Amino acid sequence: MKRKIITRILLLLLVLLGVTVLTFIYTNLSPVDAAEALAVRRYTRPTAEQIETVRHELGMDKPLFQQYFSWLLKACKGDFGNSYNTGRPIIEELTASIKPTLKMSVLALLFSIILSIPLGVISSARKSGLFDKTVYLFGIICMSVPNYWIGYLLLIAFAVNIPIFKVMGADTLKDYILPALSLALPVSAGNIRVFRSSMLEGYNSDFVLYARARGVSELKIAGMVSRYALPPLVTMLGQSFGFMIAGSSMVEIVFSIQGLGTMLVTALSARDTVTINACVLVIAVIFVIVNFIAELINASMNPKEFARGL
Repeated sequence: MKRKIITRILLLLLVLLGVTVLTFIYTNLSPVDAAEALAVRRYTRPTAEQIETVRHELGMDKPLFQQYFSWLLKACKGDFGNSYNTGRPIIEELTASIKPTLKMSVLALLFSIILSIPLGVISSARKSGLFDKTVYLFGIICMSVPNYWIGYLLLIAFAVNIPIFKVMGADTLKDYILPALSLALPVSAGNIRVFRSSMLEGYNSDFVLYARARGVSELKIAGMVSRYALPPLVTMLGQSFGFMIAGSSMVEIVFSIQGLGTMLVTALSARDTVTINACVLVIAVIFVIVNFIAELINASMNPKEFARGL
């Protein structure tokens, strides 16, 4: 098992390396010239010589592979350089921005678990019933609506019409409830369908037929089937957390939260390529770590399946 885990860690590191290569190449091959953008902020109307001076200061006149390895070595030490847009160290901005995004995403993951497991269990137990059809319709609507639109609806309902929450900003845990729900509802809709399908597959298994033949109560059978159906849901929840981190930008803008998503959007608008690379790397690291944790949880529930998957 230890060898399998080490192998998976090495594969994940390779994935992260691939993400950094692709991100660095795309940002540098973009028609947007970061040196020109920085020169405009410095000199308003820069000359060609001033642009070249800025490009030399940033090291953009070096070969692309040399720029990449220089950036990668510094990034491994936690040094992402200074933002072209603000001039501040990127690591300081990341440290400040990642906290609200993590709070919002962790709370959204909790909401997703609270919604997915009970609704999935009840829907599978009442297959094709009114409750099942209602949950199905709820899921279709949530998956069809962008998370930022859900955020606007929640703001209008619970911050304007019924002033329970703040309209802008997030200072306390209570202020993260509406943004977290905006992230959780679309994700939960898909998770409910996956968990329901896994539950129905479990109910059709031989061990359920044997349990019923022995007179085991339906409540205990539901618990057995839930354990059987958990691995796919755990995997989905791990992926959902990564997607919520990556897709938090629009929700943060709606609720005026200065998080990682807002930082990335600002960097894209300002042509701040070093900040873009740093944000994408942090998001990729979080995504990989959470999915690895999900795999370890599944391994603890079914070690044989984990080993077979490798």
